[in-house]
Amino acid sequence: MCVTTRTTHTYLAVETIDDYDEYCHYVGLVGLRLSKLFHASGSEDLASDSLSNSMGLFLQKTNIIQDYWEDINEIPKSRMFWPRQIWSKYVNKLEDLKYKENLAKAVECLNDMVTNALIHVEDCLTYMSALRDSSIFRFCAIPQLVNINNNNAMENKMEKMLQLQKK
Repeated sequence: MCVTTRTTHTYLAVETIDDYDEYCHYVGLVGLRLSKLFHASGSEDLASDSLSNSMGLFLQKTNIIQDYWEDINEIPKSRMFWPRQIWSKYVNKLEDLKYKENLAKAVECLNDMVTNALIHVEDCLTYMSALRDSSIFRFCAIPQLVNINNNNAMENKMEKMLQLQKK
């Protein structure tokens, strides 16, 4: 995985699913940090790092999927975080997914990305089921439920997702 900064107009190269998980981990540290904050407040037991990490990974992966159109059209250079290990099964270049002639392959790739994000749902539900404080539960549950719904809505809908992004 190659990490560079936005100021140099070069971006992360996400090659493998492990790279993708690592990137989402560092960007999505919110799950780990919030768990420690909830525990420090005395409101919750300290959740495992694995469950806490899944909370952040699921949020980040859903955002990456939803931001395809915006990221691929970033000027002066696109920034993409979809792992080559997934998208290269469908096209030679990631930006090829945005073209109408590749719609069927784009849908398959999108579904692959959604499936990868959804692997974290069971951990998220386990994490949330252990929460005792109702306000913390709502704080955690609302964005995760929205993301579950968003992933469900995106599955098989690459054309619709691209059309919505163009508006």
